[in-house]
Amino acid sequence: MMGPRIVVGVDGSTGSRAAVRWAATEALLRGAELRVLTAYHLPGAGAETGDILHDAVTYARAVAPGVEVTCMALAGYAVPVLLHAAEVADVVVVGCRHGGGLPGAPHGTVGTQVATHARCCVVVVRGRSGSGTGPVVVGVGDQAADGGVIGRAFEEAALHDAAVLAVTTQDPELADSLAVWREKFPDVPADCEVAEGDPGKVLTDRSRQARLVAVGPRRHGFEGVMLGAIGGRLLDHADCPVLIARP
Repeated sequence: MMGPRIVVGVDGSTGSRAAVRWAATEALLRGAELRVLTAYHLPGAGAETGDILHDAVTYARAVAPGVEVTCMALAGYAVPVLLHAAEVADVVVVGCRHGGGLPGAPHGTVGTQVATHARCCVVVVRGRSGSGTGPVVVGVGDQAADGGVIGRAFEEAALHDAAVLAVTTQDPELADSLAVWREKFPDVPADCEVAEGDPGKVLTDRSRQARLVAVGPRRHGFEGVMLGAIGGRLLDHADCPVLIARP
């Protein structure tokens, strides 16, 4: 039976290096396999692709000694390659692009498209380099719909010995709704905040002191999922990694 797997997309950029660090640290905490993945579509790209993978794998092993690291270079464009990998992954991790990047998409769209369409959780690593401190912030709208997202936030906080801050602009009874998660994770400090204003802006503001911001995708139609305005704003402006959590 296959154990947990984290996939990280790399392209040799500073953003993908940050993604490798985040993914390797998470793999170590979870006892997961780390798969380093890159895509190529130009003939003769083999040497460059090999260097990218070698550097990423070497860095991952330095960050998290003992983690099982595998690597793959697949022909194709970044988004479909990563979405295919997501079919057998627990988490897909990508970096924030600042020019250059995995082939096949304009600036800034790989993370957004993967976060929108992947069937597993997606983390877009962005923001300040010192985001390894502070609480896990979770945005809550509909308690029934966001229960899994809250649970994932508590899980992340427990792994990283951090606190949870649940933020809502809609539900003044959020504190009562956290009781079940406090019971499941008694060692995780948890607080809640009922804020006023645009939810995306509120969560972006809270990201400046957070180690991670977690939100859920918005449901659309029978099976469709879309990222939504809140997730989209965070992927563009958050000052820490962003988790789009799925069950």
